[in-house]
Amino acid sequence: MKKILDYLLLTIGSLITAVGLELILAPNGLVDGGVTAISIMVNSVWGFPIWAVYIALNLPTLMFAANFMGRRFVVRTIYANIVTTLGLMWLAPMAAITSSEVLIVLYGGLLLGVGIGLVVKSGGAVDGTEMLAIWMQRRFHIPISTFLLAVNALILTAAAFVFTLEKAMFSIAVFYIVSKMIDFVLDGLNQGKSVMIISDQPYEVGECLLKELDVQITYLHGQGGYTGDERLIIYCITNRFMYPKLKDVVLSVDPNAVLEASFVTETQGIKKKKVTHDSKSS
Repeated sequence: MKKILDYLLLTIGSLITAVGLELILAPNGLVDGGVTAISIMVNSVWGFPIWAVYIALNLPTLMFAANFMGRRFVVRTIYANIVTTLGLMWLAPMAAITSSEVLIVLYGGLLLGVGIGLVVKSGGAVDGTEMLAIWMQRRFHIPISTFLLAVNALILTAAAFVFTLEKAMFSIAVFYIVSKMIDFVLDGLNQGKSVMIISDQPYEVGECLLKELDVQITYLHGQGGYTGDERLIIYCITNRFMYPKLKDVVLSVDPNAVLEASFVTETQGIKKKKVTHDSKSS
């Protein structure tokens, strides 16, 4: 069932990507970045079908970098690319959904971000530049983010010459929305917070958290860097909506407690087990 769901999401994500490209961005001279942007520009300058340029650039890149990706990734990426190509071919004769610049930027970025995000979340990819970035990182130790930033900067600069400077500026906005939507799909709304609590009353604070908020806590052994004193540190994971209440509970027990909170994007395997404490155990 997991594999069926993954391929269903790959299919949906690939088709959404095709809609965003063929019915919103391409007819209005806007791009997002990577191979899809090159395909739109080549179509505008020389008239080659977007789907033909897309598959012609993506598959050789995939084959080139396949040794670094693993069989599962390669198979799912090929599948996503084939579905996207078929979607582009099917949608090519259709008219653009909108010509409003605001709607193009918003919905073009939204559709591409959601589509690409679903494909990536399901273990594939729809853009060859990402695969090439992984190869460059492993072969020449160039950071993936640096490579993608450089490539997309060149592509968006070229868009200013192929189309207009104004359209290139709109394309930067599309690129930004796509990036944020991909993060949204991968991370979701339910980001949690990992919290570390340093208190002189760890057991009292821990008991209140268990009783009032029903959060799962772990006691970690620590040592003061200045004093050298052994102490217990409370570690727990909560959500961003519960964190303010958690902070109030902690400070109500120990006003001098120190809290450190960081966002986490995924948690799994939380278990409950009731334990008792005495003065010599943790």
